[in-house]
Amino acid sequence: NSLHELDTKHTTELTNAKAEIDQLRIAAERNPERVYIRASCPKGDANSTSGMDDGATARPTDSAIRNYWLLRQRIAESKQMILGLQDYIRTECLR
Repeated sequence: NSLHELDTKHTTELTNAKAEIDQLRIAAERNPERVYIRASCPKGDANSTSGMDDGATARPTDSAIRNYWLLRQRIAESKQMILGLQDYIRTECLR
């Protein structure tokens, strides 16, 4: 059955995408110094005195990190849903 094959194909691709995202997340947690996030930081007040915090590394909040991985997973899910629907239309509706 072609529908079953399409479902199996896209379910497998989604499972693989989720596994890859999990591997990336684990690698980022183990080696946070290898994760690069483009950011811009506001310049400090010119009249303020220098302190120890001036050299601190910018880091996203824990919530931002969780949301990043959740967003990647949802993008992968949406992509497979869209591809599955496109395949369904091509194989079942446009015949």
